[in-house]
Amino acid sequence: MSTINSATSSSYTSSSYVSGLTDLDTAELVQDAYDAKIEVADTVETEIDEIELQIAAFENLEELLETFEDAADDLTAIAELDSTRDDVWVGKTAYLSSSDANTEASDVVGVLVEDTAATGSYTLEVKQLATAHKLGSDTVTDSTADLSVSGTISLVAGDDYEAVDIEITADMSIDDIADAINDEKSTTGVSASVLQVSDDEYMLVLSAVDTGQEITFDTDGADTSVAQALGLVAADGTYANELVEAEQAIFLIDGVEVTRSSNTVDDAIDGVTLYLYAEEEGTEVTLEIDQDASTAYSAIEAFVDAYNELRSFIITNQAYEAGEGADEDAVLFGDSLLSSVSTSVYDSLSFTSDSDVYASLASIGITLDDSNYLDIDQELLEEALVSDFDAVADLFSFSGETDSDDLLVSGSDGSYTGTFTIDIVTDTDGNIVSASVDGDDSLFTISDNKLVGVEGGTYEGVTLFFGGDSSQSAEVSITSGLAYDLVSALDKYTNSTDGLIASRLERLEEQVDDLEDEVDDITADAEEYAAELTERYSAIETKLYQLELLREQLDALWGSDD
Repeated sequence: MSTINSATSSSYTSSSYVSGLTDLDTAELVQDAYDAKIEVADTVETEIDEIELQIAAFENLEELLETFEDAADDLTAIAELDSTRDDVWVGKTAYLSSSDANTEASDVVGVLVEDTAATGSYTLEVKQLATAHKLGSDTVTDSTADLSVSGTISLVAGDDYEAVDIEITADMSIDDIADAINDEKSTTGVSASVLQVSDDEYMLVLSAVDTGQEITFDTDGADTSVAQALGLVAADGTYANELVEAEQAIFLIDGVEVTRSSNTVDDAIDGVTLYLYAEEEGTEVTLEIDQDASTAYSAIEAFVDAYNELRSFIITNQAYEAGEGADEDAVLFGDSLLSSVSTSVYDSLSFTSDSDVYASLASIGITLDDSNYLDIDQELLEEALVSDFDAVADLFSFSGETDSDDLLVSGSDGSYTGTFTIDIVTDTDGNIVSASVDGDDSLFTISDNKLVGVEGGTYEGVTLFFGGDSSQSAEVSITSGLAYDLVSALDKYTNSTDGLIASRLERLEEQVDDLEDEVDDITADAEEYAAELTERYSAIETKLYQLELLREQLDALWGSDD
């Protein structure tokens, strides 16, 4: 948006007219006439300044509302299968404790918990860590000297890798052999290094990339003569110098012994990855999986902070002092759109559900103070999240429930909230034949075991999953929640396409454009008028100057007669 300098500071200067032929100050006369014309633009520019202040204020309001809407959206969970959700209400966290006061649980086991993990408690005991298989060769006095060993060595470690035949030539040293083995590491699962045992002793060391996997040389009857020549295996095929055995991880979960080839275990407890760090036989580590109340608390706190920032803006723009009028900073004082925003937000915060546990913000320790700022009672909110996490979630977010173990609300986009009874009819094989509400079977379409609300119908956006095999009726209850209602209420203001604030900003910017055009027209008219006056005054001064010259000539002529 362009900025126009104040008209009162402008001046008019002719590029072709030079005053001074007479004593008349015609330049000042032209400037005064120009200023009189341009004064009209002053009023217009003042109006532009006021509108631009409104634009800045509405842009600030829009930003605050978007932040508040985002914070509310973080607390909104659309009813759907838990496995597909990623909101704060499905988050899980893990707590570890040790039976041995001298042993830190986190030194024994690490845990990563996914949102899909079930809440519960487990007792863990690590009896043995998985180890990577390591073999050593015979030592040599020079790691760079030719070994005079030739042939093929075939090796592999574990079923996830493939054996590779590596060609060894007589001119290769153990450094060269290590390099050749490492070139195939990603395929064979075996790495190699050279260990300096002493000043004149070097050993080739082979290591399995993965723990719990043995290095083998005779896959598919491969020749082991090179491995024997290097001192890795004996003539009978046994390991000649086994530095570290390939051990399996052995640990107990609730007393049940579990064996894995890796110290990272992600398939013992659904949604949980265990990292085994230390063998502590006899020390029990208790793993507790619970809802992530800390993350939920932080999200609620961010929601409150975002509202309070908005509330501060509203107070500033509604400031009024009796006898003085609206405060200087109250740019949007008396604006109907700001009043509408304030009312919509307040109505949304006054949300009350039918819950017997937590039906309002006040019930979880969030209340409005005398200035309508939100205040959190930390103790009450923490107690609510710990004592009944799901009830707090239901206050803020979508909730879909049925009174049948065979029927699940697997999806809902918020288009419908309420309670209804659905009658499901199946055939003898358990396939759904029809689904009706109040006798109307056109409200849901059937797709295998899914019932999908018809687009444009009462239950649009609702998806039900039926896992039964016989006809039945079930009551379905879907509630929206405070956060979802708030997001819906704010969207009509913040929507970038047709939101009320976007529309207001568009109109204000159009006004500024029109007023700037008006200022340009006024300025052009004033300059044109000044140019006309300049020419007129120039002609007058020229005539006066000529008359003055004529008078002087006459005076001189008459004086010569004397």
